[in-house]
Amino acid sequence: MKDFIRFCILNPVAILALVMLTIVFGVVAFKNIPIQMTPDIDKPILQVRVSWPGASPDDVEREIITRLERSISSLSAVEKIESDSRYGSGRITLTYNIGENIDNATIKLLNRISTINGLPEEASKPVVRTSNSEDSPISRLVLIKTKDSKIGEMTTLGDLVEFEIIENLSRIDGVSEVTFRGGSKKELKISVDMQKLANFGININSLVNSLKNSSAQLTAGELIEGKRTYTLRAESIAYTPESAQNIIIKTDNSSSASSTSVKLGDVANIFISYKDPTSFRRINGEDAITFAVLREAGANVVKTMELLNKEIESLNKTNLNNKGLELYNVYDETVYINNAIDLVQQNIIIGGILAICVLMIFLRNFRPTLIIMFAIPVSVVGTFVMISSLGLSINVISLAGLAFAVGMVVDASIVSQENIYRLNQSGLNSEKASLNGALQVWKPILGSALTTVVVFIPVMMVDLPIGQLFRDIAVAISVSVIISVLVSLTLIPTMANISLRRNKLNQDKMFKIPVIDNLANNFKTWILKYIEWSLETSKRGLTVIFSIILISFIFVFFIYPSFGLFTRWKQKLCICKNYCSSRV
Repeated sequence: MKDFIRFCILNPVAILALVMLTIVFGVVAFKNIPIQMTPDIDKPILQVRVSWPGASPDDVEREIITRLERSISSLSAVEKIESDSRYGSGRITLTYNIGENIDNATIKLLNRISTINGLPEEASKPVVRTSNSEDSPISRLVLIKTKDSKIGEMTTLGDLVEFEIIENLSRIDGVSEVTFRGGSKKELKISVDMQKLANFGININSLVNSLKNSSAQLTAGELIEGKRTYTLRAESIAYTPESAQNIIIKTDNSSSASSTSVKLGDVANIFISYKDPTSFRRINGEDAITFAVLREAGANVVKTMELLNKEIESLNKTNLNNKGLELYNVYDETVYINNAIDLVQQNIIIGGILAICVLMIFLRNFRPTLIIMFAIPVSVVGTFVMISSLGLSINVISLAGLAFAVGMVVDASIVSQENIYRLNQSGLNSEKASLNGALQVWKPILGSALTTVVVFIPVMMVDLPIGQLFRDIAVAISVSVIISVLVSLTLIPTMANISLRRNKLNQDKMFKIPVIDNLANNFKTWILKYIEWSLETSKRGLTVIFSIILISFIFVFFIYPSFGLFTRWKQKLCICKNYCSSRV
């Protein structure tokens, strides 16, 4: 360590270059770190979704959800299974144990679902979704009509919303999903005349099966020609109201002369319409279509919202303006993120200024204070490099950790510099004072920093959601404190050597504060007398130690909030008191 400190003192240019590199890397890392409100909490959650148009919640639960739950309940590492049945759809949410590999869990779930039989034919195939549907959207959008709009009902805009808005918004970097409510899609509706259907002797099931077979995509076999084999497939037909009328739903071959066919147009009316809406959205008294935008895991919310706002502006100027529509943002998470981050940044700046003011009051000299000031930006900015390398984000929790660390990173520098200046005042030259001053205190400085880091190790090792939530503050404080130790052993001795070499510290030049100086001198005199009194005999020293420990225990026992062990102790103490009183 002696050779290392001497190298730093003799090579100030190298130390300056190292400090500049740390700041540059920290600034670059800061620009690339994702910014969000709170840290990402890794909750292994999978969802199975099934849609069954027209089915009631009871039917969805009985015919689909119950069968799915019976099949997937035996999967390993599943902590909790929740189901939700709604009109026309259902979903099952599986929460896995912390640390479970989500990719392996997805494969096992898909394999188990593929073996399930007996689901209703009208229901869609179960779909597995990896993102949690309860994720908070980063933005909520609203589509409304302008004053001069000639569009009718908003419920008729389902196709426009899906193909001209959703597709554009989903392509934005950082957006994982965009959902909308309020619009309906076009569909081919068949209004059956039950009397005519009965006259032809056709039941509903036969009609439904005929419609399914007419639009099915089937394999018609293979055609072998020489060395080549061709697969024949009958493609499904996209019917129009006119072509759908010719669908044959029944053929009667009972007559020997000719066969008669019953077509769909003979028993039903076919027309294009929109799906019946199941809900309505209104804003400021007007019909609207709402959108929810979910972000990808690890995406930078601020950058994603910038791209989203640009796309919204582009859509309003081009596609939507011509149709008399307007899309605008009613909820933007970055507003809360920026306000929270600005508040924490203000606390960091104000805390740094207050720390410098306190240093000026105690050091009474601008040069020592200026040297210690460098420890704050170097330690804080250098922490961003570690945050980026660990894949963490800039959020309220990590910035709060940096705010706490502002007052802690100067401790090591103060101890190192004060010892250097003390040796210089005792007669050593600047180089020897800088070397011996840092060398004498590096062990207690490192020990003090390690005690802070060790406290946060359990927090960083916990995989539970609470551990993931506070991991950012643990990393921010621990890394900044370790960097401050390196600063106190490299930058502080180097700058102190340069400062003392050019201008010897003069105690007489330090400015005076009359009232504070008098109080400080009286306090110093009282402390010295107390120390002399307590050290005269070992009995007094032990008495002081045990008195402080006893007072601390009493304070914790009776004043600290009653949690866990303290509550049980108090209850036992009260029981003993009541028992003794009853015996008396």
